[in-house]
Amino acid sequence: MKRKLATAHRHRLAGRLKEALALYGQVLEGDPENLDALRNLARMSLDLSEPQAAASMVLQALSKAPQERESLEILDAVLTRLETPQAQAQLIFEYAQLLKGKGLWDTALVFYRRALQFDPTLVARDTFDSIPLLAQGHLQQGWLAFEWRNTIGSLGPFTEKVWNGEGLTGKTVLVWGEQGIGDQIMFSTCLPDIIEQAGHVIIGIDERLVSLFERSFPQASVYGVTRYTADGQTVVQDFSWLDNYPAVDFFVLEGSLPRFFRPTIESFPTRSNKLIADTQQVESWCHRMEGLGSGKKIGISWRSLYVNEDRADHFPALELWRPLFDRPDTHFISLQAGMTQQEQLLFKERFGLEIIVFDDLDLNDDLDGTAAVISALHGVVTTQNYLQWLSPALAVPTWVISKGSRDMQWGLLGEKHYPWFPALNVCIEDEDDRLEKVFARVAAEI
Repeated sequence: MKRKLATAHRHRLAGRLKEALALYGQVLEGDPENLDALRNLARMSLDLSEPQAAASMVLQALSKAPQERESLEILDAVLTRLETPQAQAQLIFEYAQLLKGKGLWDTALVFYRRALQFDPTLVARDTFDSIPLLAQGHLQQGWLAFEWRNTIGSLGPFTEKVWNGEGLTGKTVLVWGEQGIGDQIMFSTCLPDIIEQAGHVIIGIDERLVSLFERSFPQASVYGVTRYTADGQTVVQDFSWLDNYPAVDFFVLEGSLPRFFRPTIESFPTRSNKLIADTQQVESWCHRMEGLGSGKKIGISWRSLYVNEDRADHFPALELWRPLFDRPDTHFISLQAGMTQQEQLLFKERFGLEIIVFDDLDLNDDLDGTAAVISALHGVVTTQNYLQWLSPALAVPTWVISKGSRDMQWGLLGEKHYPWFPALNVCIEDEDDRLEKVFARVAAEI
């Protein structure tokens, strides 16, 4: 075998590629994992201006020895010869997947993020491994798998500054809230941890949350990086605003914070950090609530703002809410963004309920005002939307009622209640008759 390899090398160096190829093939027939043969076949492919073939060979070599130096040098050479960013991204992505398969998750993440720089659409290849892992309470592995989530896209100029648990004393960290407002609120329970460790924290967040976060995390700087327009969601591309802050040493996605600060259920605090609504607005809403008369003031939301076919069955039918609506001496305040006139009429005709709608409050865009209204209520009953996080974050008694199975509720992390907000009442059932009993029980608890 060694003699064949030596002869093949001489043929390759002498330009007798056909003879070299035949001998390398014979070596691999007898020893499919021969690194020397695989590496030299990759080099030959480059000599023949066939970078795709070289990519295949070097990946085979790396599958045998994922971090072997010579193979990695060839990998770099192949990348420089690939003609399109998509081809480069694909090779880096496949290497990242290879590392992931070998259990080298931290190194795999570095290459995965590099791949996204070349082709952000690769996030669509997420296999959602994190959902069952987290739902079953396997937090350490689950949070690592969560780093492949399909919401992140490219980290752009921050790819080389991603925080991987290094010491933060005296360092400036940019924390980026990359997901929807509900997740940004849920993951904000980890912000006090990183604020305590870092020299300075800059929080890039949905612009609708800026005032609320500035008030709640006064030691940090908060900036709105997500914009909502009539055309949908956009993310800031101009980072000149960072010139007003100390130079960023590290970058971390807000959804990546639990990997470092919540590796076990025991690492969750027994009491979550409270978000702070605007005091003057809360006082104003309290006066308006008093003007409604005696009785409990309960906020309700029965669906997401955007209901599609995939999620419609997560929301209990309004008819199932009847036991709650039959509760005497209670004022029900709509916290439903995008409530339709048809829905308002339905409450009156079907339940005899005059649901209270404050037309001067924009429940979609004015989250600071919404937080103030919630803070003036006795409680909130909602389904799975951002209110299930905003309301308990404001320390208001909250019941979230959802149709489905607990088995795939990854946010529960294998527990009966959400560890993020221990006081949040969670009611998840898959049968309508059980849900109706849940609403009756919630009515009694209120």
